[in-house]
Amino acid sequence: MKKILVFILLLFTISLVQLQEVNAFFRLDETIKVTEYVEGVRHTKIVGTIDMDGLVTNQVINYIGANPTTFSDINIVVADDYDAHGWGMSGLPIIIDKVNEKYPNFTVIGGVNGDFYDINDTGQPLSLHVRDYEVIQRGYGGARNAVGFKENGEVVYGVPAFDGYELLVYNDEGQLKKRVPINRINQSPANESEVSVFFDDYLGEIPALYNKVVMSAFESHLNRNQTGYFGKGNLSIITTDQVDIEEHQFIIVGHEFNNDNLIDENDYAVVQLGLGGAWDDVRYAVGCDAQPLVINGEANLSLNAGASWDFPAPRTAVGIKADGTVFFVVVDGRNKPEGMDGVKLRELGEIMAYFDAERAYNLDGGGSSTIALKDLETGTYAVLNTPSDLRVRSVSNGVFFVKGEQVAMPDPIPAWPDNRDQLNMPNNVYVDEDGILRFDEIQGSISYSVMIDGDETIIEDNQMPLSLSVGSHEISIRAKGGALYKSSDYTMEIIYHVYPQDIYKFIELLKEYAKTQTNP
Repeated sequence: MKKILVFILLLFTISLVQLQEVNAFFRLDETIKVTEYVEGVRHTKIVGTIDMDGLVTNQVINYIGANPTTFSDINIVVADDYDAHGWGMSGLPIIIDKVNEKYPNFTVIGGVNGDFYDINDTGQPLSLHVRDYEVIQRGYGGARNAVGFKENGEVVYGVPAFDGYELLVYNDEGQLKKRVPINRINQSPANESEVSVFFDDYLGEIPALYNKVVMSAFESHLNRNQTGYFGKGNLSIITTDQVDIEEHQFIIVGHEFNNDNLIDENDYAVVQLGLGGAWDDVRYAVGCDAQPLVINGEANLSLNAGASWDFPAPRTAVGIKADGTVFFVVVDGRNKPEGMDGVKLRELGEIMAYFDAERAYNLDGGGSSTIALKDLETGTYAVLNTPSDLRVRSVSNGVFFVKGEQVAMPDPIPAWPDNRDQLNMPNNVYVDEDGILRFDEIQGSISYSVMIDGDETIIEDNQMPLSLSVGSHEISIRAKGGALYKSSDYTMEIIYHVYPQDIYKFIELLKEYAKTQTNP
């Protein structure tokens, strides 16, 4: 009887402790609070204290947030500075420069460091990493969370769903020609209907008999434990001979694969682990810690795992509000003399709930924690927090608010083989005396591709004002057909000469003189 009584008392005590944890007391006292808005992104800095169950600590907190569902010109991207055939690490300002360079339609407003990563070796992220619809990294295991951002501003979160490996073939306009399920990686097809892909970590020979489409990879990423593959490249050769795979290649293999000429020399192809379910149309995604910080608007006080979860440290987190607002928070730490004590993960959850997160997740923290914001006066980016390493640490990736409209993916080709009619080429291409490029309209076109010295500009109408440097320029035009028609071929190039102003004036004088001679 005594033992039963002791056991009941022990259970009662444990229940009280758990109840106390679930109903923890939390208060944030703001000594200083400053809010500003930069290009539609709110930045709030708080200097003050937090009280968590009677333990009072000094904190410096930076918050940036915006609602991409309300403003179409504010979007969220996930970016990196990886090697073309591997991984890598760079400081957040360098990754910001890469975003501004890669996406001319976007300008970074601000952002934070992203996922946890292999800090001592490759820089490979530990969880899902999606960049512009491309699944660069699937992550280790199946239990790590991620946050995904869609083109319409919608956010998904939790453990990602996958649909298996896929081959995506695109034409030179970026239109998806066909999506092909991949049955095996680095293994021969088991029957005549299967398609396999071999990557350059495969050490054997690929035997004869099969159709083999050898792709030259201009980007490839392989998990160090060989559980995830990504490849992107264009056609090298097509053969049925026995082949050895070379470095920076991937080979698509099947008994009848490409008999329909799916892949040609103008195409590029992507091999990746496809996302499924609610994650199917995610454009960007960043990996997170295993347990949420906030669930249904309440701090997750049962959280009991994660990166140094019960020790105060610098932290980075992402939160999603009920109205669609996305925000990032960085809490400084490891700097008690400056009033930067850092927080435990449960405390971080309370801070995210304080900012009205409906759901929130922990990102990589410690010395990696970095938050940057654009300085509108200088055009540069200021690091808002005080990194605990006393310098900006190189990280795997980052997640950013950007200003600018998304460039929509081209409509896919309805079916393969492609039996659509092809549009005619534009006729009567010329540049008028006001420097406006003109040409005949093509019925059925959705837009026009204007190629000037190898650089493409997409226009809606059959005219385009030119502003070109002095010299000779090659111009050709193509009518784009969208989903209904094949685009036309490019026109023959015309050569357009731009003269210095004084020479231009002299030419105009000669023209006027010629007119007087022909019309006395």
